[in-house]
This record gives sequence, C-alpha cells and structure tokens, in this order.
Amino acid sequence: MNRFFSLILMAFVAFLSLQAAEVTFDFSTAEGITAMGYAVPAQSAGTSLVQAGAVTVDGVTLSATDGATETRIWNSQGSYTLRIYVDGSITLSVAEGSITGITVNAANATNFDLIADVGDYSADGTVGSWTGSATSVTLTHVGSKNAQVASLVVTTNGDGPVEPDPEDPIDPNIMKLDSLHHLAALEDGTEFQFTSDVYVNYQWNDYLWVMQLDDEGYAFTGLIYGNTGKEYRLGSVIPAGWTGKKSTYQGLVEVIEPAHFANAKNILEEDYYSAFDCTGGVSHIADTTEHWENYKVFIGGVHLSDIDQRGNFMVTSDETDDDGNLIEARLAGFNKFGIDYPEVDPTDLYDVEGMMTSFRGNMEIYPITITDDPGAPLWKVLYEGEDGIQYKISDSLYVATMVDNGDRKLVFVTDNVDEIYYDTYAEWGYAEWLAWYPDWIALDCSDNEEMFNALSSMEVIKPCTVKGTLHDQLTNPRLVLNSIPAALEDAELPTLTMFQYNLSEDYVAARGNEVGRADGYFFYKDGVPYLCSEQDTVMVKLNFDYAPALEAEMAAKEGFNYGLLCIFTLDEPWEENSDNSPMRRIHTTDDNYYTNYTIHPLAILASSSVEEMESNKQVIDVKYISPSGVVSVLPQEGVNIVVTTHSDGSRTAVKRMNK
Repeated sequence: MNRFFSLILMAFVAFLSLQAAEVTFDFSTAEGITAMGYAVPAQSAGTSLVQAGAVTVDGVTLSATDGATETRIWNSQGSYTLRIYVDGSITLSVAEGSITGITVNAANATNFDLIADVGDYSADGTVGSWTGSATSVTLTHVGSKNAQVASLVVTTNGDGPVEPDPEDPIDPNIMKLDSLHHLAALEDGTEFQFTSDVYVNYQWNDYLWVMQLDDEGYAFTGLIYGNTGKEYRLGSVIPAGWTGKKSTYQGLVEVIEPAHFANAKNILEEDYYSAFDCTGGVSHIADTTEHWENYKVFIGGVHLSDIDQRGNFMVTSDETDDDGNLIEARLAGFNKFGIDYPEVDPTDLYDVEGMMTSFRGNMEIYPITITDDPGAPLWKVLYEGEDGIQYKISDSLYVATMVDNGDRKLVFVTDNVDEIYYDTYAEWGYAEWLAWYPDWIALDCSDNEEMFNALSSMEVIKPCTVKGTLHDQLTNPRLVLNSIPAALEDAELPTLTMFQYNLSEDYVAARGNEVGRADGYFFYKDGVPYLCSEQDTVMVKLNFDYAPALEAEMAAKEGFNYGLLCIFTLDEPWEENSDNSPMRRIHTTDDNYYTNYTIHPLAILASSSVEEMESNKQVIDVKYISPSGVVSVLPQEGVNIVVTTHSDGSRTAVKRMNK
C-alpha cells in the first residue's frame, strides 16, 4: 500500500510539473535584459518598454504603459532596474492556461507601491506577491517617484483560469443593485450585491465614501461603513461584485456589513475625486432638500466661529439669495477626522474642504482641511464681486491719496498691474495672460481715526491683509475695512499708472474711485461748474466738485485750462449691455454721456488761459501736495504727492514719503 501510494504521488508530481511553470524576467543584468529581447541601455539612459513593444518569454507576454515618465529599463552606473513611474503599469498575460502567481523582486523598498487589477497583491519589504487565476494581470505603480524592480517571476498553469467559487463573493439569490442613486429606496436591512464599478472619494478608518457617474455624467454618492479589508487610494476604481446591507443612521443612508471588496482596478485622475466647488453656495448645500450628503465639497472665503473642545464649529458665509437679497448662510461642522484647526481670527476668511453629511435632519460638514483663504486679486473683486460680501485682496496695493470726510475716511489704492492671469479653464477650456488697466478702489475706514492714520502712513500694503466688505461695486467701489491692514516692509512705491484724460482730445474711460488726471476748460453753464472740452461748444463735460481750498483759485479764472489731479466718481451705474453685464470703459459721442462723471480735484497741476494754450505756452513746475490737499513748492512732512510738469507739456504724479 505504501509503495502503491508512493507511485501515485510520483505520478501526480510529474503531472503538476507538466502543467505548472515558472518564467523569470530579469531586469538586473545585461544578460537577463538581452535574453528578454530588450536593448541594454547605455550609462544614465533607459530602454522604453512601450517603444520596444511587447515581448514573450516561454509563453508569458510582458507589455507596459507609461505613467508620469515612460516605463523603462534604466542603467545607473552599471546597475540595471525596471522603473515604473506613478500611474505607469506592466501587464503579464498568457495565450493559453492562466497565471496563478507573480513574485515581484524590488531593487529597494522605497516607493514600492503597486496595485493589481485582479487577484490579491501584497508586499513585504522588497518582495511583492500576487495570487489568483487570470489570463492577464496588470500591476500599476501608484506611489510617488518610481518603483524599481529587479525581476519578475511568473507562475503559470496550463489548466486555464479557475472559475470563482459561486458562493464567494456572490450569492446567486442576493438582490442586485447597479446604481447608488437607488440605494435610498431600499428597505433598511436589505442585502445586495453591487453590479457596477464605483470610485473612492475619501476613506477614513471604517468610513469609505464612494461615487459613481452615470452615462449622462450625473454623480451619485454613497457611504460604506465597516471594515472592507482594503485601504484604497483616492480615485481607486472598486470593481463590481462587493456586497453590503442598506441602513439608515440618524437620517443618513449608508451601507453596512461590507464584504467581497477587491483590489482597485485602476486609479482615476484627480478631476474625478476632487471636491465640488461650492464657494458662495453655503445656503444651497446646507438645504436638506438639495441632498448634498456624502459629497466632497470645497467652500472658500467663509468665516469660522463657535469652535468648542468637542470639535463642533460653525461656518458662516455672506451670500445673496435668488432674489438678490443679502443673507448670512450657516453650516454646522464637526471635526470627525481630528484635523488640526488653524488659530481662528473672526475677521479673517478661510477655505474648508470636507465631506458633507446629515445628522438628525440637519446638514453638517466633516472638514478634511481648513486653510487660510488666499484672497482674490483686485480685478476679480471689482468685476465679479457682489456688494455686501466680504473679500480679502491678494494683491499688493499702492496708496495714492486719502480723503478725510469725517465719518467716512477714504484711502484710494491701486494694484498698479498691467496684465492679469485670466483663468477660464473650467468654463471655457483656456487660461491666458491679458493686458490690463490698473484697477482702483477706496478703502473705507468709516470714522476709525486710528485705521485711517495707519493707512495714511503706508506706501505699499501687504497682500492678504486688506479685508472688508464690498460696497458700490457698480459705481464707486469701496471696501469697508474690518481690521487694520499691514504695510509691506522694505517695499518702495513704484511710479503709479494714473491715466490722463485731455477733454479736448480724449473720451473719459475712468472707473469709479480712480485717481488720475483731467485736463480741460473750467466754465459755469447755467450756474453749474463743469470741466469741459471746449469753451463754446461743449462736447465733453464733467460734473465738478471742487474742494473748498481750490474753489477761489479756480472760480476767479473761468475760461482757463486746468490740469487737475482728481478722483473720478460715477453718479449712477451704467446701463446694462445686451448680455446684462454692466458697461465698463465705454466710449461714446453722446453730449450728455459724461455728465455721469463727477471729478473731485485734489490739486491743480498747471493752468493757463485760453490765449496761452492757443499759443502753446506751458507752465513748468514741481508741487508737493499733502493728503489733506495742501499745496506747496517745498516737500511737506509725511506723505507728499509730487507733481512734476515737464517742458513738453507732460506731467507725472507720484507719492513719496518725506521722513
């Protein structure tokens, strides 16, 4: 009996030796590389597997795809390795039989992070092991930098792929579900098998948030609670076939008792699992009827408050409703993931990214990150901002002049930029640098003397320290400050771009609260003072609001041509264009068009009579103007606007500090 058993055993082993085989792909030696049919790379060079094409060794075919860098055999001072970069892959396949095992020997354990599209793969140090039964196995590198492989040992079996156990993972009698959209309609306790792929939106401990896109591009989400036995990378595609049970916890639909979760098939690009940008829409996502639970969202420019030791906090956002009314939207938050909160300044703005959830009928957010809001450039606030909303300006701002009206103390600043980065990639698919006019805004200190004096002493204001609420955006934009900005240390005030509008030659195209120069004739018409283009036939005229200190000097010489440093303001919003956007910088020949402008002179740069202008005589001088409008021929203590008139008639106005 013993001998008979031994003979049977020997025959069985012989049969297995015919059926099973091991094939080695050696990337560590020049001989091994040549044996596979690849070219041996030169020093500090590589052989691309994609360019070389698929190779077959003893019935096993090896092919590759490129990742961040081409998948290649690399020669580093005579040391050869196969290098697979992030999202790059290799595929091993057989035309007959099946692959039952793969051993991946790494040159080192650093960045040795592979996943398999089928079967089970795990790694221990420098050795990775795959088990299963398949005709094709793809190994994808998902770590940073690159995986360095010394060799692959592939075990094959001539019997072909093994059919899965019908009881694992699928019970043929279990309910089939193909869409997360239908999950809510199931009765609690219903067991099901999911028959479509989903991808990972976020994972934390036993919480796995997944998402699915239907054929029309709609996104549906689900929360799986329990130990799946897998840790997935963001964007990992989980194959169909997993099972679970529908449950509702405190009003939130979730999947419990998860089972039969396989390795990820592949990794999607970040666009798929990035957060939905809901900036300005807190009121929308906080509405339970909108069903934002289990979505990952990003909300920028919000306030944080009411933070307690348990991790509760409140998100507030100034927004407008569908009727254009200003509202304060609120969304509760809870520090589910135990992140570190920043030290919160109630006057500052923050960006929050997190997972939306519901608890007892109320929407909440679990923050993944909370960071300081980077702010917005001045042009974006002026052209896309809304009155009543708080903004942080990301530009350096340059102080041009100040006006103290008692209860409204204004500091006029510009970004002084001549080009902007106009990013419309998300909407239109492109982004580009555009030539641009410098923008202006008034910083409103209200009646805060300390804030006004602090700003008056600054030349350049530090980026992201100007924070306030936008008002009069369609006419004379101003930002009502809620804190004192900081000066940009060791920064010199550049020559500011101030536009000069000669009413005899140009049409005015100033924005509200812009500081610039206007040249024209001063006349009274029907008892009202105007700065005009001509003495008799007024083609362009600007309403005129002169400072008391200048009234006597100007009114005594009606008919003179003046060069004025002034602030341009709009009396009312422009009419709308056909696309309902407010008109900006529009030129026209309408005689009364420019009565919508009022200029507020800060100082007379130069003046001459009509006769003098006609004979082309120019006044050449240098004047120093204080923030309060005092003009002198010598520098004054503190801030001065230095106005220089040149022999060719050109004039410049720049701000300087006399210390």
